[in-house]
Amino acid sequence: MRIFKNGWFLFFLSFLLSFAFFGQARAADLTLGQVMRLVEINSPTLQAVQSRENEAREFSRAADSGFYPNLGLDAVDSTGFPGSASGFGTSGLDSFPGLVASPYRQGAAAGAYAKWDLLDLSVWHQSAAAHYEYDASREKTKFQTELVDEQALNLYLTAVRQRGDRDAWQSLADELTGIQNVVNRFVRNGQYSPVAGYLLQDQLADASLKASDFNRQYQASLERLALLTGLEAKSISCPAPSAISETGLADLTAPGVNPLVAGAELETKSSNETAAQYSAENLPVLEVAGGAGYLSDTRLVSAQDYSLFVGVSLPIFEGFRIDAQEKAARSETQARQAEVSADQLYLSDLNVRYLEEMEEAREDLSTLAGEQERAQKAVDLARQRYLTFLGPLSDLQQALKDMVNVGVETSDAKTRLLSAVGEKYLLAGGTSEAIK
Repeated sequence: MRIFKNGWFLFFLSFLLSFAFFGQARAADLTLGQVMRLVEINSPTLQAVQSRENEAREFSRAADSGFYPNLGLDAVDSTGFPGSASGFGTSGLDSFPGLVASPYRQGAAAGAYAKWDLLDLSVWHQSAAAHYEYDASREKTKFQTELVDEQALNLYLTAVRQRGDRDAWQSLADELTGIQNVVNRFVRNGQYSPVAGYLLQDQLADASLKASDFNRQYQASLERLALLTGLEAKSISCPAPSAISETGLADLTAPGVNPLVAGAELETKSSNETAAQYSAENLPVLEVAGGAGYLSDTRLVSAQDYSLFVGVSLPIFEGFRIDAQEKAARSETQARQAEVSADQLYLSDLNVRYLEEMEEAREDLSTLAGEQERAQKAVDLARQRYLTFLGPLSDLQQALKDMVNVGVETSDAKTRLLSAVGEKYLLAGGTSEAIK
């Protein structure tokens, strides 16, 4: 009677777990591409690097301002000694150029002033450096997106593997639940020892416990996916390993250039342009300036309503500032070139590792396919022999256990293969847009 009651308890527990799993299975199965794109949309880290990219774009626009003339409008009124500087500048007020800054006028004055550097090579290099920095920031955004996609890939495949493990142990619990009814009847009839009932009961309890543990882990992974994607955990589900294939990733083509390396190369070019900018500051600068306006009263000279300037500026001695800045920029360029080589070496090593993992996982899957087929045949044969009193219960129990172990190993190998394929695709600069 005790065995009978415990058997019904385990049957009821297995039924509840099956009902819970069935309810979860009805939730929408997310694809890998959907998860990646949702994670990208909801990632605060990506939002931050995109803002940095916008900042770099505006800095590149600011660097281009050196190609354009500066234009200003001024108005001033003064009394007392004409054009007295008072120690603050030509006009007595800061930032007043052109006609209104003349020391030979007093009273009201208004005018416009323009200045244009016709030839300043440092501006060209400064602009080029800023644009390279902007391009590098775009590659940084791509690299950060790659890291976010990698996180989504690993979490998604973890959930897939956990569901596969859960389903494998739950299938064993379902099988044992059906067998237990037969065993209990044989025990009551005296055809089998009660020991057989106890052993089967222990195996069923162990299978149910493992199914529950893996389901708990699976639900926790869904909660984490919900946090990253912004979805409700109860509304999402991940497919079983058998429902996804390598083809969806293996057929993808990537640019072949990792954004980490591309960004480092662009930063190297930016440093080189910065060094050239400092070097160009030793060269003459050709400037053109002019002003026009109105002077209410002038002294010593005739009133004129315009003025034009053409001049050449050549630095002679600036305290070795330019030399030091140029050498610092050259050192930065050398450092970044070394970093590019280090990144390329690191990525090449990762690529070899992923290829090795893919080959190993494919070999495991090939071997496990045969084992899975033999395990299923062994279960069918052991069940038939047991029900016709030609074989012991232990054979059926062992066959079921072997089938579950093969299923768990298959899930692990499948997710390892998909992980390596996905990582290699992202490593080559692939994006989530092509992933289904």
